[in-house]
Amino acid sequence: MSLTPRLLSTSYPIWLWPNLIGLDAPCIATVWQKLFADSFNIKIPLSNYLTLFLVVWVIYSVDRLMDSKSLGNKETAALRHRFYFQHFHIMLVITLICFGCVGYLCLAVIPFEMLKTGLVISPFVLVYLLHRKWSRGPMMVFIPKEIFVGLVFAVGSTLPGHVWSSDVPEAFLSPSVIVFGILCSINCIAISVWERDLDYQNDNSALPQFFPIITKIFTPISWIVFVTLFIFSVYSFRNHYDSEALPIIMASSFGCGIIAVLSHYEGKASKNIMRLLADMAVLIPGLVFVIA
Repeated sequence: MSLTPRLLSTSYPIWLWPNLIGLDAPCIATVWQKLFADSFNIKIPLSNYLTLFLVVWVIYSVDRLMDSKSLGNKETAALRHRFYFQHFHIMLVITLICFGCVGYLCLAVIPFEMLKTGLVISPFVLVYLLHRKWSRGPMMVFIPKEIFVGLVFAVGSTLPGHVWSSDVPEAFLSPSVIVFGILCSINCIAISVWERDLDYQNDNSALPQFFPIITKIFTPISWIVFVTLFIFSVYSFRNHYDSEALPIIMASSFGCGIIAVLSHYEGKASKNIMRLLADMAVLIPGLVFVIA
């Protein structure tokens, strides 16, 4: 059987579909935007949540479309990349439609200040996409792409709340954003470590490909990060430091703790399940604190 028929014959479990079509990252961004808004008592219009959801989805979809055209070994690629390879034209059309919706929302619905501030982040997204296409190794010489993506994701997810509170500089410097960025970065590193075999011929910029020792030290690193954030959250609680941000700090700490625990199950569960659980480690703590 040739390569294409084998790929087209692939069936996907229903629990994997949110990741295949890229709903995981937008859902995480939206939930954490809500958590930030609730923590700081900010009212954000529904249109802003929809815009963030679509913007994140379009960015991730463009990234996957690019990846699907540059896979070194399509049979060993991650299922989400194989899915985009199989359904490239359909996903391209959907991405263009969603991009058009984003354009309308940005130009006709959301406040101009939101658009202007969002454009500050766009060069970082462009740098990432260009790096993915034409380069390899760490971002901007010294930053692994996983950390770069995690920090940009954290800033972008929380930016609307800071704009509505007229405190834009805090979107880049506040402890809550930095702590959430750490959680997102640990999530990205975990996925790269757990999917390193799939990335071997398909993603030369993944951290384990040019810094392989990370696969051996990730578990202790994840525990160190968790313990550090947990101590920080306890300190914040007992000393009333940045009390409004405490739910964010605690949720980020718990998320890192879940990833640290999951790191002990690498090789004992499938890569797809580990990927799902890595995303749940970010989504569930945020959702719990939103509901609480």
